Amino acid sequence: QTEPCEWNETIYWDVVKGGLEKDADVINRVAKETGVDARMIAATVVPEQTRFFTDNRDVFKRYFEPLKLLGSMSQFSLGVTGIKQETARQIEQNAQSTTSPFYTGESTTALLAYTESEQVDTDAALFARLTNEKDHYYSYLYTAIYLKQITAQWQAAGYDIADRPDILVTLFNLGFAASAPKANPQVAGSKVTTGGQSYSFGYLGTLFFQSDE
Repeated sequence: QTEPCEWNETIYWDVVKGGLEKDADVINRVAKETGVDARMIAATVVPEQTRFFTDNRDVFKRYFEPLKLLGSMSQFSLGVTGIKQETARQIEQNAQSTTSPFYTGESTTALLAYTESEQVDTDAALFARLTNEKDHYYSYLYTAIYLKQITAQWQAAGYDIADRPDILVTLFNLGFAASAPKANPQVAGSKVTTGGQSYSFGYLGTLFFQSDE
């Protein structure tokens, strides 16, 4: 396409949409288990997958487009939401530390608990959880808990951001260290170019969240 078009008129969106539709049941399951809005979870996937597909056009054309599949990353950022292993570790630590500003209660801790066999090597177990191409449950679970932990931190500071994709999707992209509760945060994040237009990560997630897609 030579003419710029909207994010949801691109070939990439068609595939992201198809992948999200395939994963609807598991996203809804995670939403139920964590209390995090299913659409907010999906809003983190849209910019992550769009960036992955536009950065890997050849593979996209050959593999993901015909099958309408979400890409599961396996290098630095893992799974369909692109979580880094160290971020996933922080999520686990926050879930266990009752003194952490990100602590969200025992039910969260239980969701992330490792089985006895997984405890032998939790690094390998965590990697396997996040890169499972047949079942994206843990990708969505860690993502939802991250969003829940950020929401708890802001809530404690007096700001309710549970329905603010501009803040949550931005901070999903930027990480825990960038999360400093304040009155008027800006939508931001890394640049994602699709349909000949550039969006910040947080803004693209927000556009999806507010759309009727």
